[in-house]
Amino acid sequence: MRLRSIVCVQKVTLVITMVCLSLLIVDRVSFGEERRIDALFLELDKKYRIPEQWTILPFELEDPYKRIKNGPPLVNIIHKAKVEWISRWIANPKGVVPNAKMPDLGLDFEEIKAVIVYLASIAEKEVPQVSWDDFLLKKEEELSDDEYDKMDKVYNNGKGVWGRARCTICHPIKGLGGNVGVGPDLGEITTKVSRNWLYDWLSNTKNHFPDTMMAQYRFNDADVRGIVEFVLRDTQFIPEEKEEEEEGADKPPVPEVQVLTEKEFSNIRRDNALVEKGRDVIEKARCFVCHDIKGIPELMPVVEKKRDGITGFEKLLYEIRCLTCHRIQDKGGTYAPNLTIAGSKIKMGWEREFLQSPDIIRPLSQQMPKFNLTEDESKIATEYIEKNLVTKEALPDIYKEGAPSPEIIAAGEKVFYEKGCNTCHSESITKGGGVVGPNLSTVGDRLQPAYILYHLQNPQQVNPQAVEPNFGLSEDELKQLVGFLVDHVQKKEGK
Repeated sequence: MRLRSIVCVQKVTLVITMVCLSLLIVDRVSFGEERRIDALFLELDKKYRIPEQWTILPFELEDPYKRIKNGPPLVNIIHKAKVEWISRWIANPKGVVPNAKMPDLGLDFEEIKAVIVYLASIAEKEVPQVSWDDFLLKKEEELSDDEYDKMDKVYNNGKGVWGRARCTICHPIKGLGGNVGVGPDLGEITTKVSRNWLYDWLSNTKNHFPDTMMAQYRFNDADVRGIVEFVLRDTQFIPEEKEEEEEGADKPPVPEVQVLTEKEFSNIRRDNALVEKGRDVIEKARCFVCHDIKGIPELMPVVEKKRDGITGFEKLLYEIRCLTCHRIQDKGGTYAPNLTIAGSKIKMGWEREFLQSPDIIRPLSQQMPKFNLTEDESKIATEYIEKNLVTKEALPDIYKEGAPSPEIIAAGEKVFYEKGCNTCHSESITKGGGVVGPNLSTVGDRLQPAYILYHLQNPQQVNPQAVEPNFGLSEDELKQLVGFLVDHVQKKEGK
């Protein structure tokens, strides 16, 4: 009986405790302080939550614009750049490359010498020596007529590859071009790199700089040799001769930069005292904040990302660096179209051909380089896009059951010209039109009808940076204009 009484008392106590606790909770919820969430958790939730309209991707996207260190690794810089160039660069970066991001460290010549000697001491592998035809190693004035013709053939092939690769989208030359804003100015590159290094870089950029924003083009040997010849011989890559200032000019004289010569460097490169001094200068200048520098790991460890196991579209994104220009789910660049819902936008048959041989869609800008992707690589890309880069809610396709009638097409043409769409767009090879917006002569082959409707309803909702006006089209006008554009396919242009 005593044991039973104790158990009863315990039960009553437990019930009273639960009731009081419940009342306490109700009291705090109803009458007490409002529950507060730590700001850190709110920020994390905002950062990592997937918006409702996005699909969850099978791997985490790597944003090339969010590199831990922006500068290239310096372990083999002595093999990449000529000593004279390195000394001028450290002394005055923007005097060598106008769009240089590196600051002027204010080092004197003795410190610069020590830095170069240290960088030489950490160098690893030499640049592979490439076999070149003898005539390619001669200056133009030394070439016979036959040799000149052979060189010119290689040069012109490289000029064509350079143009198809759209190198000037990323690289300015003497201040012109470089719309993406990620590549260095190449106006004086002939004073910087050697023939063999340039060949090796173009053959595999990631071997030199794993985090580079430059794409790894699928160049063959002839392509690489051609670009090398074009870059090393074309006048646009050679420094212009500086005109002498007229007497009495108001401009203050530009101080000459003292340059370390190859001969002087060869005499001091094994100097251990300079090696230690150079290491000390690099530490104090905090060069390791932007560059991986072997030998100074205790201050900021060398960053190594493991990418050996990546495959499929993830591998393509890394090697081609699609996100340098494009954007997917708030990661990447803004120069080229956003690909977040490209699978709901583009017809994959057209996309597969485009990836292998890009055509000019926007005449004035945003021309995609030819990366020389294989058929299998294009298939990998389009299959991923079609499956993963889509809207969660299907877009309504008003022409799913059949093509637009001739009457609708004619009415859509009238809307197109009444609204002044031809001011920015060309809708036909024969009729012409504007060149600010994409060419629409074959838009029916390129875009899905449902996306065209979605875009025309509110261009800024699709792309906040869009310059296309929102005309507030009625349902009938939308149906007619979409029908008109859907009818623009290759066969209509006689191709």
